Amino acid sequence: MDPPENPLFDGLHEEEYVYFVHSYYAAAAPPNTIASTTYIHSFASAVNSGLTYGVQFHPPEKSGAVGGLKILENFIERVC
Repeated sequence: MDPPENPLFDGLHEEEYVYFVHSYYAAAAPPNTIASTTYIHSFASAVNSGLTYGVQFHPPEKSGAVGGLKILENFIERVC
């Protein structure tokens, strides 16, 4: 993953990943889609509208300290 230009993803690198646990997904719908994933279909894995963010993956309980915890930290420190 090449992290998109959004403060939610500051400090993340290409080799980092997040964990998806189910097969539900939202169809990618620019301009609110800030990250997408391709697994059989392309879908929105993170969306943003103003100060409202939504993610399809599980931070940090399944995505770990590097990916999931960093995204939560960015949300608190850089977005709010």
